[in-house]
Amino acid sequence: MHATIPQPELAAAVSWAARQLPARPTNPVLTGLRLTAADGQLRVEAWDGTTAAHATLTADIAEPGTVIAPGQMLNQVIGALRKSDVTLAGRNAELEVTTLGAHFALNVLDGRDYPTLPAIPAAQGSVDGTEFAAAYKRVKAAIDPKADGTFAGMSGIRIRVDSDILALTATDRYRIATATVPWQAEQSAAAMGVLPGKVFADNAGAFQGRLHLSLPADGAGTAALSGDGRQVSTMLIDPHLFPHKLDELILTKTGRIVCTAEDLAEGVRAAMAVSEAGKPVWVNASEAGVSLRAGQTSRSVIELDATYESENDGFEAAINSVYLLDGLGPLTGLTHIDVTTPKTPAVIHSPDDPTYRYIVTPLREPEST
Repeated sequence: MHATIPQPELAAAVSWAARQLPARPTNPVLTGLRLTAADGQLRVEAWDGTTAAHATLTADIAEPGTVIAPGQMLNQVIGALRKSDVTLAGRNAELEVTTLGAHFALNVLDGRDYPTLPAIPAAQGSVDGTEFAAAYKRVKAAIDPKADGTFAGMSGIRIRVDSDILALTATDRYRIATATVPWQAEQSAAAMGVLPGKVFADNAGAFQGRLHLSLPADGAGTAALSGDGRQVSTMLIDPHLFPHKLDELILTKTGRIVCTAEDLAEGVRAAMAVSEAGKPVWVNASEAGVSLRAGQTSRSVIELDATYESENDGFEAAINSVYLLDGLGPLTGLTHIDVTTPKTPAVIHSPDDPTYRYIVTPLREPEST
């Protein structure tokens, strides 16, 4: 193999592919990146046993061939090089990396043990890659990365096609975050899947143009993301392990707190100065105004520039302070918090932005937390 390619393009592809490498590989060869040079292109591939990543780059190919390079070492080497052309040459049991003023020789892995990567299924439709990344950032706080067993679905994010909308939903049982982006269908079919949280973390921001998605109708099997010369295919989490009943959640409101997201978040942080992150903050709302309090031994009371709209006398509930800040984070400007009772979920949303909704459950026994 002998290929030459500009360092910035190669570094971006290798860095992205290296993120997919397994931390605890079942086979040492899976720590490698497979580099294939042919037909004017260099293909960089990674596989961790459940997720396959492919990056295709235009390159000057003097000699076709394939090598399995040590992934993390290659990433460090390419990232440290000057921004000039880089030549990759496979000779004997080494990969030679050469650029202006630098030469490295890396021992390669035995390619005979490298598995055949799964094929990329056809896409059902596409979304704007930047909007997809933004939607992920809005819901990621609600993922439970430690969820397993019957709750394993909560360690991922469910994506589902609903007409001309793609909805991303995450939950950890205590809150539900949903963000939507416009969906352009390429096939008229129902589609959904629960993607592992790591796949989102590694790839949600990797596609700047159109992001094409492939999802099974019933959520079982394989999903794929492709665009910008990159492709990712991954095994989905069993859809039965995601709590789909949350879609049937009927929420009514008896009152509404009207504020700005910035003022409320600032008030929560101020109130929590006498307590610890994750401890409850009490939200008190009445005709007299809206205030926050926190702490047990030391106390705080913060008056907010907010109003309470309701026919009831008042409302007070204790909410995990981190959960409340997470829900407010994606919002700016005018914000509504729809409430019912101190024991039922509150809904945080913007009247000017229907693409985001955050549901949080108040603490039932706040004094014990």
